[in-house]
Amino acid sequence: MSAGALRRGDYAVIGACVLLFAAMSLPLAGSMIDDTYIHLQYARNLAGDGQLAFNRGDPSYGATSPLWVGILAVLLRAGLDATLWCRILSWLSGAAVIALLYRFVLRLGGRRGPAAAAAAIAACEAWLLRWSATGMETSLAALVVLLCLCASLDADSGRRGAVRFGLLLMLAALARPEAMLLAPLAAVSFALAGAPSPWRRRFAWAAVFLPLLVAWLFLIERHTGTLLPLTAGAKQGRVLFGAPMLRAALVPLKIVGATALLPAAAALAFLAAGTLRGRRLTAVSGRCFPGGVLLSVLWTVAVPAVYVVFDFHVLSRYLVPVIPAIVAVGTVAAARLIELAAQRRMRLLLAVFAAAACLQSAVFYAAVVVGPTREFTRGLDRVLVPMGRFLAERTPEEAVVATPDIGAIGWFSRRAVLDLGGLVTPRINEMRRLIDVQRIIDDGLYLDMHPTHLVDRHAERERLAGRPIRGVRFAPLMSGTVQTLGIRQHSPVTYTLYRLVYPDTLEPPLEGAGSIR
Repeated sequence: MSAGALRRGDYAVIGACVLLFAAMSLPLAGSMIDDTYIHLQYARNLAGDGQLAFNRGDPSYGATSPLWVGILAVLLRAGLDATLWCRILSWLSGAAVIALLYRFVLRLGGRRGPAAAAAAIAACEAWLLRWSATGMETSLAALVVLLCLCASLDADSGRRGAVRFGLLLMLAALARPEAMLLAPLAAVSFALAGAPSPWRRRFAWAAVFLPLLVAWLFLIERHTGTLLPLTAGAKQGRVLFGAPMLRAALVPLKIVGATALLPAAAALAFLAAGTLRGRRLTAVSGRCFPGGVLLSVLWTVAVPAVYVVFDFHVLSRYLVPVIPAIVAVGTVAAARLIELAAQRRMRLLLAVFAAAACLQSAVFYAAVVVGPTREFTRGLDRVLVPMGRFLAERTPEEAVVATPDIGAIGWFSRRAVLDLGGLVTPRINEMRRLIDVQRIIDDGLYLDMHPTHLVDRHAERERLAGRPIRGVRFAPLMSGTVQTLGIRQHSPVTYTLYRLVYPDTLEPPLEGAGSIR
């Protein structure tokens, strides 16, 4: 039986880990975030008009996962409730990550103890749990990336392996933009690999991936005017060097360390031991890592490094596609370090390692993740969703709403949105490279685009009422407070919906609906 082949007992272990994942997911059942509605809005316009567009008739590359948007569009065309099924598919993708991780670790180490440990750790992984519960593309991206890493182990074995790896690389690039790093990392990995396969076979996958990538870039540029998602302008700062880069590196280190500290530490210890023993990348085997294994190692380092160097505003979901590889490599590393130090107690010590990793992530999940996620969902349902419905019922179809949070407002209002965050409005995206959202609102830099309404997000309720900006008056229509915007921002914020009254406007402001409690 080949390494990675599953037996009957393996399915029982995988099933137990998936059940653990399901039980851990229960506290977040029904959760949703505003960005989920962004994908839904794109999917609605793709299903209805065949356009990748947030605002109908205005194509834009503001959706970071065209693959996820396409799947949701199919659901909508089938008449299904996409707000429900996006959460179901997101959770199923997370469960599939656990099952695939078990087989991947078997392929890496060939042993069932580390595979079971890795699957159990993933089942308790707080970030995977969170983002699998909210209907986002995150867990799908993690699944496709893990499929790529699995396929990379056979990418140089023949035509079938090369085609499979090339196709999965393209799917990964459509699932999350950072997955485009997999291709150059794969090129480096197979160039450095110690495998005996000829060069032609090591890079045969590129003949599949590169034409597909070029075709996609051509089509998306013709359709939207941009090659990459507008997230780059909205979330990216300046290129960092020196001390600022070191400070920025603390963010991804904290995110990964909060849930996967032990696997990450084990991987680093394993690599350090290999270096001290004078062997390349391994403290156990005298041979080099195959290209596919080296790709997994490089992937865990390259994505956080790129985020740091280019000063991206890193959120936990951006690192979820990296975490399964950290868990896999770290668990295999821990098993081999234990084997070197205390082979007779290997099972016990590996079980202790897995239990400690699960406990760390589960405690963080219960203490830090669950509360803010549920509270933000409540705030979304009580404030932004009613505002979107109010706009749908009380404004003309040609209304344009300027807002820093576009998902629920756009989905429920069915009105054109001027995105002050810059994800779907290219002109604002250019501003956001130098100016933050708050200044854009406070200085009225968006007003020459003539929106009819504004959703302001601030600690102060109705702060713009009676305060003209560039001659424009702000008439409050309704407002409501959200207690938290997530894990990083615990302080309450108030959203206020305004009707904009321009200097020569004779029409009286629309009567509002008051405060939302």
